[in-house]
Amino acid sequence: MPTFKDLNLHPTLLQSLQELNYTTPTPIQESAIPLLLQGQDVAGQAETGSGKTAAFGLPLLQSINPELQQVQALVIVPTRELAVQVRQELKQYGKQIGQLKISAFYGGHSFSQERASLAHPPQLLVGTPGRLTDHLNRRTLDVSQVKQVVLDEADKLLEMGFEEELDQILNNLPRKRQTILFSATMPDDVKELIANSLKSPQFVKASANAIPDKVKLVGIKVEHDKRKETVRQLLQSINPVGTVVFTNTRIAADELSAQLQAEGIVARALHGGMEQKDRDKAMTLFRNGTTQVLVATDVAARGLDIDKLQNIIHYELPIDAAAYLHRSGRTGRAGKSGTVYTLATPRDEKQLRDWEQVRMDEWLTAETLTAKTIETAPSSQQAFATLHIGGGRKDRISPRDIVGALIAEAGLKADQIGKIEIQDRMSYVAVPENQSKSIAAKLSEGKIKGRKYKVNLVH
Repeated sequence: MPTFKDLNLHPTLLQSLQELNYTTPTPIQESAIPLLLQGQDVAGQAETGSGKTAAFGLPLLQSINPELQQVQALVIVPTRELAVQVRQELKQYGKQIGQLKISAFYGGHSFSQERASLAHPPQLLVGTPGRLTDHLNRRTLDVSQVKQVVLDEADKLLEMGFEEELDQILNNLPRKRQTILFSATMPDDVKELIANSLKSPQFVKASANAIPDKVKLVGIKVEHDKRKETVRQLLQSINPVGTVVFTNTRIAADELSAQLQAEGIVARALHGGMEQKDRDKAMTLFRNGTTQVLVATDVAARGLDIDKLQNIIHYELPIDAAAYLHRSGRTGRAGKSGTVYTLATPRDEKQLRDWEQVRMDEWLTAETLTAKTIETAPSSQQAFATLHIGGGRKDRISPRDIVGALIAEAGLKADQIGKIEIQDRMSYVAVPENQSKSIAAKLSEGKIKGRKYKVNLVH
């Protein structure tokens, strides 16, 4: 099997990949990277979780001139969550490249802050179509030096009605450029976009089955009116940390998350009807383990890529096999194991049989699940709460500074401190729930990197 070294990547990129423990390229990376390094236009069919961000991101980073402070590569994504995630991944891959700046522009983010940041433009810009066209219309963004553009999750971009914005952005870019498109599915409108936007494209495709080998599929036979009770029993029989429960509607997500909370399970909803700040908060709390269970719709969870995602539960079956595989493929990333549970009414069982590419490794009934809950209920896990700190990257705060302050000011040990997320003007850190109020008070009274910051608990 080839290694990343075999793909002729630059030593600075190889060093970052080694630090991330990435050794063997995924099929989509193995296919796409050599073509992209040759400068060809590429259309790729790949699911979230197939490694497509590295597939297009590594060649982009390799071709950028860090000494030229102009936008040289543009990545267009459908949602704010995906913009933030792609930027974060690209920063990890490019962290050994000096003078590299990567920015994410999206709705809900301060426009004036973005405009100010363009005084020193990023070499690589990730953005949503609406915000990018906003900058173009106000003439705040210069794209005359863009050599490469990526249309990520093209099917979603078109499904969300961004066709006009995409046309406007592409028409503003230099004609001589490399265009790269990735899509989970290839409906006619995506094929049309490829025909109109890419020159002599090379087509690459990841495996049709999006479910990684180390993922176990478990079907649970259940009557329609017993589904909420069955989900509760299931979550009580496994370690619930890092579980996403998929529903088909916003109402179902809200109702189920409220019921699970009432049963003492730390759950939150995530769907497109929520305010953006509430969606961001739900994602942050889930990533750092404060929220154990995320009850999500497909739209909100598109692009969800979380290291600790252990379990997927299909509370309701999606509309087709492709959507089922797409949901299920979110666990078991990068060689890790995971479990996908599917609640199946008699009608659902028939549907699953019709989806030939879906196979169950084990079937349970609600009754066997009840027995299993009694036998194997996990011991109580370390419960976390999340602190919000009123300073971030722009204040030169690093994770090490926060760890140091928690040890010095609050008396914590390093192994008691959970995941830390640093944003531009704020930071989040997971701490033991049973001490969280006193930790917040001590950190507010004390100093981080010689300065006082406002610290409070996120509820």
